[in-house]
Amino acid sequence: MIRLTPEQREAVEHDGNLLLTACPGSGKTRVILAKLLTLADQVVGTPQFIGCITYTNAAVDEIEARLRTYGNNAIADHCEITTIHAFCLQFILRPYSWLIPEVPASFQVLSRENSLFEQIVTAVEDAFGRMPAGQVFENYEALRIDVNGEPCGQGIETGIVTDESAALYWERVRAHGYLDFAMILYFSWKILQQHPFVGRGIASRFAWLLIDEFQDTTDIQIAIFGALRHFLHTRFFLVGDQNQSIMRFAGARPELAEQFGDQIDAHRDTALTGNFRCGPAIVSTASTLIPTLPGMQSAGDAAQLAAQVNYVHVGRPIDAITDHFLPALQDAGIPLGKAAILAPWWTHLIPVARALREFDVPVFGPGARPYKRRRLLAGLAEQLGACAEAGNYLGLPGVERALFRLISDLTGNSRYDMFSYQGRRAALGLIYLARELAGRHPGGVAWLRAIAREAGDYLEHEEWLPNSAKQPLIDSAEEMLSDMQASKVDLANLLISEMGLFANPQHALKLITLHNSKGREFEGVAMICMNNGNIPHFSTSTQEAYDESRRLFYVGLTRAKRVLVVASDQSHWKNTPTPFIAEAGLG
Repeated sequence: MIRLTPEQREAVEHDGNLLLTACPGSGKTRVILAKLLTLADQVVGTPQFIGCITYTNAAVDEIEARLRTYGNNAIADHCEITTIHAFCLQFILRPYSWLIPEVPASFQVLSRENSLFEQIVTAVEDAFGRMPAGQVFENYEALRIDVNGEPCGQGIETGIVTDESAALYWERVRAHGYLDFAMILYFSWKILQQHPFVGRGIASRFAWLLIDEFQDTTDIQIAIFGALRHFLHTRFFLVGDQNQSIMRFAGARPELAEQFGDQIDAHRDTALTGNFRCGPAIVSTASTLIPTLPGMQSAGDAAQLAAQVNYVHVGRPIDAITDHFLPALQDAGIPLGKAAILAPWWTHLIPVARALREFDVPVFGPGARPYKRRRLLAGLAEQLGACAEAGNYLGLPGVERALFRLISDLTGNSRYDMFSYQGRRAALGLIYLARELAGRHPGGVAWLRAIAREAGDYLEHEEWLPNSAKQPLIDSAEEMLSDMQASKVDLANLLISEMGLFANPQHALKLITLHNSKGREFEGVAMICMNNGNIPHFSTSTQEAYDESRRLFYVGLTRAKRVLVVASDQSHWKNTPTPFIAEAGLG
């Protein structure tokens, strides 16, 4: 059985709809797992299932792995653990897409990694007499559709994407036989809205829905859950924290969770207040910034941590790392792989990554690669570099995914049979080849050139690529080497392990934006560029946006276990520290 604290057990044992507040590091995954085990045991032998919807595929994998560790096959088989998009695809859109004429037959899902995405965006921008620049691809990627079918999202709000260009983008995506993530949610909602029998069937199938990170649920997701609630068969176990609601740009608003809680008459007097991650000094800082009632407390082993919190105002962001953060990690005995640098935007991280790379500090994140990430061979070379250095085959799934993307980019075909027995055989063959070549070519440059040449021959022989696709792989290797030379990499001493770093970054210092740090934890954290104008952003004009910036700062603080360095800089004469530093009692 899973060991639970009294407040965790109270949440698990509540038998009705529950809106559970879970502070950072409170063990909410453990609580969700315990609830899953309890509920699934009750439906074994019945046609019903327990659904668990979480925010990322990584969270899905973690919960599934733990479920099979603590439960049995019968229990695991009665649990559907998925993201909201995968849930809609599996139970609504794929079975019932024939009900919506706009949905292409046998559609595929268009992700940012697919080269077709940038081709479509470029064609759309060209149709309006524009060339893609700046954040335009990210703004199209973040497009959403509201419950009324209108385009929305950050790109629409800033005017970078217009209603007309969004409509043309979605039209062309469908014309190629694809749907993007926004259309998956919208068309699923449309099916539920227009065809009640679909919602009735899903509600009958699931006795409970457990939903993680509920504070970041969007309006259209709420509408989907509301359509299922309408049939009164499903009960809800909702877990979130309003103080960590930071996804307004994606359509999340804290009040939506509260409103849905009211609709289902959810019990909300239960809270997880024990933080098992952060040492007392870090919890005290976060609680000063955003006080809660009942208050957050360090719990378990974290309560005994001699955590340290330091605020520094430096000349440049890199000075905070070299002069303060790295020495603090060394003093605390924290390896680089268990530490992270957080910043408001990825543009803040790139110069820091380049500077650290020049100091031979291994880094992983924006700016860490000394070559363009989208070079044709880069993804596969990274995965094979990691496998060449490893003594196991744990990197096999990464090689399969990289091969799938490479073949798609080279041929325009999505070879889903890459994930079959034949595909796994091809991926294993490449791993054997990478290791053999590492024995013959121990230097990184010679190995990269060899893998480009011989991987092309191998994939042609195994009939995954045509002969014409081999030269682009060789050219891509030379482009990567040219990028590295321009980035002042010492090519004469380049190691194969340095190529594999980006597929297996366990020994590298992580560089992450504050938004992407959500759900992560590290022994040591440095928050850089904590200046007014960065957080809150200079364009912030409403109290709602200001409050969300405070919550974003709070999320950053609570990623750290033992060492926390908060840094503002004076690299520009106008720079002043963010007001949240004083609000947290640091300034």
